Amino acid sequence: MTTAEAPEHTAPAPEPPGDEVPWQRLNGRLVWVNLARLVLSTLPTVLSMVFFGTGRQLSDLWPAITATTIGMVISALDVLRWLRTRYRVTDELVEIHTGRILRVYRQVPRERIRTVDHKARLRHRMAGLRVVVISSGRSRPALRLDAVSKDKAEALRRELLRGAAPDAAGEAEAAAKAGQESAAEETVLSRARWFWIFYNVINIWGMLVGGLLLWSLDSLLDLVNLDLIGPLDRLIDHLAPSRPAAWALWAGVVAVLGFCALASGFVKDNWHFRLVRRTTEDGTALVTRQGLLSTREVHRDDRRLRGIHLSQPLFWRWIGLTETSVISTGLAAWSLTSEPAAVILPRGPAAEARRVAGLVLPGPERPLEAPLRRHPLTALVRRLLWAAVCCAASAGLLAWLGATGVVPGWLWTVPLWGAPLPVLLAVVAYRTLGHTCAGRYLVMRHGVSRRETAVLRRDAVLGLKLRQSLVQRWLGLVSVGVPTAAGHRFYHAPDMTVEQFLTFAGEAAPELLAEILRPAGERNSAGPGQ
Repeated sequence: MTTAEAPEHTAPAPEPPGDEVPWQRLNGRLVWVNLARLVLSTLPTVLSMVFFGTGRQLSDLWPAITATTIGMVISALDVLRWLRTRYRVTDELVEIHTGRILRVYRQVPRERIRTVDHKARLRHRMAGLRVVVISSGRSRPALRLDAVSKDKAEALRRELLRGAAPDAAGEAEAAAKAGQESAAEETVLSRARWFWIFYNVINIWGMLVGGLLLWSLDSLLDLVNLDLIGPLDRLIDHLAPSRPAAWALWAGVVAVLGFCALASGFVKDNWHFRLVRRTTEDGTALVTRQGLLSTREVHRDDRRLRGIHLSQPLFWRWIGLTETSVISTGLAAWSLTSEPAAVILPRGPAAEARRVAGLVLPGPERPLEAPLRRHPLTALVRRLLWAAVCCAASAGLLAWLGATGVVPGWLWTVPLWGAPLPVLLAVVAYRTLGHTCAGRYLVMRHGVSRRETAVLRRDAVLGLKLRQSLVQRWLGLVSVGVPTAAGHRFYHAPDMTVEQFLTFAGEAAPELLAEILRPAGERNSAGPGQ
């Protein structure tokens, strides 16, 4: 169903009219790439059976057989997808119809297209192919062309963003022109540094990744009748006779494996990372290029830029770890399959994030350097009340469970002994609060688990949303939400005083505040067109 809110259309594929733009296939080299992958996917089982299968039952080879089966199925499905996929680009639409069992037709109006990016895995790069992702600003790609030639991918990106339908004669010329002009028209804003690895491997998931890697290595070596866990366990028992020391060594081994896995993942994803500002025919754009085995290139039109967003996790603020993204219309702020297109830097130091933000944001203002207005002490009182309520509720629940014999009777004292922790978090949450207006930008900061700082252009504010709970009303506080058409669509400035809200509203949306403060008689006497 096609609606005003949904820019794409899904339905059974219609028959293409003969007098319109012809439908095109994906590049035929994709078939040979998948045939090569199908052959390679049989290697684990073949090698296991030929060289290591003596005296072993077929059931012992199930990991290799499973990997081979999955590889063959994926390769066959990709070939079938190539056979059943057509696409075309007209002056009004980008269309694709595909499907294995159910034929599906999808389209995106040209005026709804926000970004056209291309990326390539290793097999695509070896075959000179690219995956073109045409996005209309939603969390998932609107259209995905996997795969087209490198020249055609660049021609599609340039022409779809420029607004004219590409033709076959101009594809090579557009790609050659892009290659000649790119170096002369780009200004490098940031490059990845090797020490950024440490910002990306100090992660709570490192132990889990290390444990999974250890289990995978043990299963792989088991295919060739080798044992990894046994000798490692005997070595650790020899080095650490006591049980606590042995567990500590095991934790160290897992942590080192997790560190190596996360470090290799960072290098693979961010190798030769560059953030550049590129001059285009319609203005300028922020472009990131990165990747070792798989490459990715993302373009962000500066005309759609509305601000910048910095996020700092609680337990990693001491090293200055910061996640940097732009607030822009037409870019997904989150994604389930890959890094969101709004992210412009890998996890790195706060100083670099602030430096890049100053280069990215247009104008002479430096909003991140402006001093923030502190929120009242009653905001701290509200957070302390929540900490007390949480401790009391937890203690009461555990006391009731202890009285019924579900948990030990002494367990209810744990929340009371742990009360300093929520009190400390309440103080941290209060010290995080802040807001200000710096020229044409609004700055809002809040958060406990993540300290989030949003810098938003004042002309991107669509309105104001006020929220006041009973406790806030008692304390004289009000929380303000700022809606916008970019980024996360909503940014918060919690627990202001009424005077602070009036000042903030006058800076963020003066016309709206003036309308609200007009006497009721004047608003009623004014006509609907006034």
